[in-house]
Amino acid sequence: MRLEQKLKRWVEAGLIASEQSDAIRNFEATRKTPYLYYSFIILGVIVIGIGVIAILAANWEEIHDFVKLGAGLVTLLLAAGFAFWKRENPNLLTVFIVLNSILILGMIGLVSQVYNLEGKYYEAAKLWCILTFLFLIATDSKTFLHLWSIGFQIYITGWIIEQTEHGGENNWKYYWNTYFYYSAIGFTGIWLAAEKFTLESRRATLFFWAVLFLIVGTFFRGFFQDWTEIYYDPSENLGYFGYRTDFPWLMVGLRLFVLAPFFYLLFYNMEISSNQKKSLSVSLFLLFLLYFPHPFRYVLAESIGSHIWNYFVRLLPSFLFILFWLGIASSFRDHKKIFDLSLAIVGIRFLYFYFDLLGTLTYTGFGLIVSGLLIIGLTIGYLKYKSKVRILLGGEE
Repeated sequence: MRLEQKLKRWVEAGLIASEQSDAIRNFEATRKTPYLYYSFIILGVIVIGIGVIAILAANWEEIHDFVKLGAGLVTLLLAAGFAFWKRENPNLLTVFIVLNSILILGMIGLVSQVYNLEGKYYEAAKLWCILTFLFLIATDSKTFLHLWSIGFQIYITGWIIEQTEHGGENNWKYYWNTYFYYSAIGFTGIWLAAEKFTLESRRATLFFWAVLFLIVGTFFRGFFQDWTEIYYDPSENLGYFGYRTDFPWLMVGLRLFVLAPFFYLLFYNMEISSNQKKSLSVSLFLLFLLYFPHPFRYVLAESIGSHIWNYFVRLLPSFLFILFWLGIASSFRDHKKIFDLSLAIVGIRFLYFYFDLLGTLTYTGFGLIVSGLLIIGLTIGYLKYKSKVRILLGGEE
């Protein structure tokens, strides 16, 4: 919950006076970090690092391997020494930690080149994540947390890409479904842990990654993947329900099991309102259903009923997708950005459905005009009745 909202509630409840509210607001305003300033410093450090690499690359063959490794180690120690020296300044500490982490990655590449270790890029990313993991504990840097998370994703996705290169379509779906589901649940759970244990410096960053993977994970299932997976084959015409293979009890059980710590962190956090707990619980269960291997089959379109059934099977992920994001909007109805983002995603899904269903309208000028007017009308309607939508989703007037 934002500071402004908290102060307003405290004043209305009589916990603090208006003067105290203004004093708190002014105090917090003076504590803001000049992120733009330090962003340029970090950018300068990165540019210097690239310049050093360019100089070394131009004279690489003439430099002895011992000199290369020794210079790399000395540079690492110098960066670590500067980080320790400036540890009282969190922003400069962040700069030197980012520099040190980049140098560690460079040393991994250097050792690999000197000793001809023909490793994969994602293996280098894995080793880098292991070697820099303690930095996550030693610093509260948001920048490094983002950087480390990116490195970890490079490792995971690189490994998955290699596993799916020759495994066929079903293998591809299994790995990416697993990746997106556990990433969404994992980052959401870590964010809830940060909320429960009041890790102020990490909550915003973890929340960003949780929202990012909820978006990507739901889009992956709700937009771009055939809902039938490997279980449906209309050419066989084996009925409306069933599986071609044994039901994946272990996979479904694990996906359900990982929700247990999520619900624990959610319901035992007193900072989260009961309505928000209910909405988040429903949303995460809908995410589970979105990734559930449903038994619904496509059938041969021999009648109107079979056409309707096939259309229902096709739209089922869309319904779950929309319900999930309506649940997220209800959960964060007091968080303007997330509320607006959730409803915007729902709107995008409706537009996708509209153009998929009535796509032939866009083939003519008249159809494009009608489509444009519809989009404008819905946008204006939302802006006009946004407060009522928030109330409908459980918010307060």
